[in-house]
Amino acid sequence: MAELPATKVVRLERRGFRMIATIDDPATRNAMTDALVADLFAILEATHDDRSLRALVLQGANGAFCAGANLKGNLARLKADLKLDETDPLFTANRRGGELYAKLNAHPMLVIAIVDGPAFGGGLGLTSCADIVLATPRARFALSETGLGIPPAQIAPYVVARIGLKHARRLALTGARFDGQEGAAIGLVDHFCPRDDDLQAALNAIYENVGRCAPGANATTKRLLLATVGRRPEELTDEAATAFSAALRSEEGREGLAAFLEKRPARWVEKA
Repeated sequence: MAELPATKVVRLERRGFRMIATIDDPATRNAMTDALVADLFAILEATHDDRSLRALVLQGANGAFCAGANLKGNLARLKADLKLDETDPLFTANRRGGELYAKLNAHPMLVIAIVDGPAFGGGLGLTSCADIVLATPRARFALSETGLGIPPAQIAPYVVARIGLKHARRLALTGARFDGQEGAAIGLVDHFCPRDDDLQAALNAIYENVGRCAPGANATTKRLLLATVGRRPEELTDEAATAFSAALRSEEGREGLAAFLEKRPARWVEKA
């Protein structure tokens, strides 16, 4: 079982097989500051190989999910003197953000985003990298970057993968704001929860389902699903066969087969 990493603007709480990560930076409305990026990297690295965890839940405090880009930090980088042989700090910071989105998108466990407030720009990017998204009536979304004179650069592939090119073009090129209901209509949101009871019921159902899934099999499945993007099925034949045979020969696979034949729950089954 992995130890909880030290974090500055994210509160961590382990509840059974769930890791609850709450972004709590009221001064910036949970913006994508260097501190938040560092915290999220630390969380993803600490939990990457911990198969005692089934779900990583990402949410925001103080009435916001994530307000997006840290404009003050970017302004400071813009004003800094740039030496001729120095890599642009704006490039470095933006690229590090891209590495974070890639790491979150490929994280082996189930990632759940609970949006209960604004999720703008990079916050919508975090949302797009989750496996399951839940939103309340307070949720607000926007690809707001072009209104600031910049493109939604690093989040673009994840937004397109989540909602499709048609909706991504419309939203990115207008900066339009939309709510959780529209988010559900375009595929960004999986569960729109009008009431707090609805949110908890949806979460409980997700936890019950993932509690029946073998954590190692889930990690392999997620990797294979992501590997299908942009590739023909026949290109994955060997990779899929290797993953399947390795899983079935593993302790987890042998236990799953034995449990099926003996008509009993597998040892990994947990209740939330």
